[in-house]
Amino acid sequence: MNANSLINISVEKDTKVQKEDLESVVLGLAERLDFIDIQILRKFYMTGKEFPNDTQPYCFPLLFKEMKESHHLKIGIEAMRKRLKNLERVGLIQKVKYSNPTSYTPVRGLEQVVRAVITRFFLINGLTKFL
Repeated sequence: MNANSLINISVEKDTKVQKEDLESVVLGLAERLDFIDIQILRKFYMTGKEFPNDTQPYCFPLLFKEMKESHHLKIGIEAMRKRLKNLERVGLIQKVKYSNPTSYTPVRGLEQVVRAVITRFFLINGLTKFL
């Protein structure tokens, strides 16, 4: 994924996003992200638990191990770092400053948007049975 293919979204508390704008952002992200990015986002945003425990932070080594072993993704450690950096740049996850090992958290307030992106991705690609 190169820098030209990223969609930059920013959410501010005082800004009201129009429904059409939100739909276009969701559709645009669902079309531009690939399967591995969506799987990473699912680890953060789709825990299957009720609010306020509906999201999950991860430290990098644990996330990498789970993606390799549980999801059987064939991805190298540096490729995983780059994907997390891109998701952070887009604004879908946050990097915890001054943490060792590096930790990432979901962005509060974007839960429904990211879940909509994940669902839309699976609908666009005909993968609804894997949701």
